[in-house]
Amino acid sequence: MTPGFLSLAGKRALVTGGGIGLGHHMAMGLAEAGADLVLVGRRQELLDGVAAEARALGVDAVGIAADVTVEADLQRLAASAGQVDILVNNAGIGLIRPWDTMGPEEWRSIFAINVDAVWRLCQLFAPSMVERGWGRIVNISSVYGLVSGDPANYRSMDWDNPAYVVSKHAVEGITHYLGTRLAKHGVAVNSICPGMFGSEQRTEPIDLETVRVISARTPAGRTGQFEDLKAAVVFLSSPGASFVAGQSVVVDGGWTVW
Repeated sequence: MTPGFLSLAGKRALVTGGGIGLGHHMAMGLAEAGADLVLVGRRQELLDGVAAEARALGVDAVGIAADVTVEADLQRLAASAGQVDILVNNAGIGLIRPWDTMGPEEWRSIFAINVDAVWRLCQLFAPSMVERGWGRIVNISSVYGLVSGDPANYRSMDWDNPAYVVSKHAVEGITHYLGTRLAKHGVAVNSICPGMFGSEQRTEPIDLETVRVISARTPAGRTGQFEDLKAAVVFLSSPGASFVAGQSVVVDGGWTVW
């Protein structure tokens, strides 16, 4: 049984990018802790599969197909999601491009989902949390929201991911800003900065040599496992996180320590 300070029974969590990859696993972690789910993504069939998996645990779960970069979709989502106690801003993308040749439209497309959507979803769902005096917002950032990234870790590829790195730094800025604004209203806003995790949602495959190099350079000696991330998102979504405000929980096996 989940201890009361970690239990999410009676809470409703909205997870963007909840139909695949890290979002899928974090959503299931929330469901395992007792939260009902609103899963958001572009592909209804993926959302329906995760929702069915969550309902098998005895919680309510629904998938809503929406593009978080489209204002009309966001308005429809806000109108149909119901009461949201926990917002997990997980949807995000990257694009491997040399920094000096990346076009303005490519740059904006990354920021539209990684930054603008995070901000708009907070604007849409945080006010009702403030009114109720309880809420949790968990922004999924990255270790590359804290550091720039060493190309030597990606020896087998020409790794340059400028918009991703800069946009994840912006996610940290949103977290710090809203964390200080909303804490006194009972709404805890924090971020998770994952290190290297396996994920079927990668658009740029990571080869085994890169995984070996990163594992060797990580104090824990391995890449992340989904249970590691589930634990972090459940904690930050829980009653026990009421005194955690504007913080970055780094789940990277020590990657950023040395």
